[in-house]
Order: sequence, then structure tokens, then C-alpha cells
Amino acid sequence: MDNNKIEMLLSELLDEVRLITVNTKAEAFQMFSQEFLTSDLRVKMYNAFDGQKSLPEISKEIGCKVNTLQIFAQSLIDNNLVDYYVRGNARIISKSASKIAIFYANKRLAESEV
Repeated sequence: MDNNKIEMLLSELLDEVRLITVNTKAEAFQMFSQEFLTSDLRVKMYNAFDGQKSLPEISKEIGCKVNTLQIFAQSLIDNNLVDYYVRGNARIISKSASKIAIFYANKRLAESEV
């Protein structure tokens, strides 16, 4: 097989994987929203996780108590639904569509094994 055909097949495979991934992530995010984004405040908190701001900065920005934000953030971290790193004493959180998709794929798998 020549390189052009191989490249064309690989491109088609990549497009198929993207399509499957988009559908999986969309379904997972819908389930995530129903389970974790159960109020306007939680939606605001989640949307503010940009991988740049600390939790105190986010709490000021959206007008909620830091403790409320910390509890919500910790529940997402405990379920491995977000990415985070520590900068000084602050946790910096960012959204992760792939972690959400994996969480719900694993959940479905566990439910089907019962």
C-alpha cells in the first residue's frame, strides 16, 4: 500500500474515532450535569474552573463562600472528574471532558457487571 492510501485510511479512522468520542463525551457530560451540576451555583462554580484561578479567586468572582466552593471542588476531585495542580497552598482546577467520559464509561461498565 502506498503512503497516500495509508494516510487516507488513517485520516478516515481518526474521523471515526472523533465521532465516537464526541458522542461519548456529550452523553457523559449530560449525565455529569444531572448528577453534579444540580444548581445554578454549581454550574457557575464548574464553569469558573479555568486552570488559572485559585478557589478563593473563583469564590470572589462568582460571589459564593470559599467553603462551599471547596466542598464542591473536593467532590469532583474525589471522583476524578477534574484536573488540578497545586500552586503554593492553592489548588488550581480545570475542567476535563475526558475524565468525565471515563468516569461514566466505568460506571456503566460496573453497572452492567452486576
